[in-house]
Order: sequence, then structure tokens, then C-alpha cells
Amino acid sequence: MPSNLNAFDIISFSPGFDLSGLFEENDRKKEVRFTSRQPASTIISKLRDIAKRLKLKIDKKDGGLLKMEGLKEGRKGVLSIDAEIFEVTPNFHLVEVKKSSGDTLEFQKIMKQDMRPALKDIVWTWQGEQQQQEQQDLQPSHVPQLQVVSPPQDS
Repeated sequence: MPSNLNAFDIISFSPGFDLSGLFEENDRKKEVRFTSRQPASTIISKLRDIAKRLKLKIDKKDGGLLKMEGLKEGRKGVLSIDAEIFEVTPNFHLVEVKKSSGDTLEFQKIMKQDMRPALKDIVWTWQGEQQQQEQQDLQPSHVPQLQVVSPPQDS
């Protein structure tokens, strides 16, 4: 059964109130969040399938928490990933996937190359992607050039 969220939990997940940028570099994210309109059972099933394909040991805990762990030791120990499912409404869930131990670069590689593509059919939106897109749109290369037009001269 997934954990329920109250208003304070939802606010704390809001990107506008995310203070992690003050403490870690953006490219060193140790967690990702996505929303889904699928039931918790479908999300859990999908995460289990991905873990099996990646040869990760999986353990389901109470409160919608799944622990996935690598079978071999990596550069910084065994990679361990927690996926926690929060129920916003019965048909809308927030899923937080975070590295609990091991190498951050290995976690990011698994997320980018394996988990994200495998989750695409159940993900409604990835948290932070809209903000990243908006920031890219504001980059100087995307800003249209303005032409200065002088007013017509009276003759």
C-alpha cells in the first residue's frame, strides 16, 4: 500500500521549494521523481520487471517502498536504489527513486539508459523536466534577435 501525502508533503516536493540546488550540483542528482496515473500495483509490477532485467535483488517493504540492490560490488560499494510510491489520489501517484548507497554515476547511468526508457509507458511526467526545458528556452541561443528600427524622419 503506498504512502499518502498531505498538503505539506506535496509542497515540499514542489520544484519551486526544492532547495537541493544549494547543496548539490544539478548533474549529481541522487534521486528522481515522476508522476503516474497508473495504480500502485502496476507501478510496483513495472519496477519489479525492471529490477529483474537489471539483475537487481528486490525487497518490498511496507508503505509502498521497494528496495533494489545490485548483486556485485561497484566502485563505491553495492548500488542500492529505493523506490517509494506516494498516493496523491487513488488514480495519481508520485514515485521517488533514489540512490541509497553505491556510486552516484552508476545510479545515473542506470536511470538514463535502463529505467527511464523502461518506465515511459507508465510515467505521466518527470519532475524537473519542464523547468529544465524552460531554462533551455531562456538560453541566449534560443532568444530571438531584436532589430533596432529607427523612427521615420519627418521631411
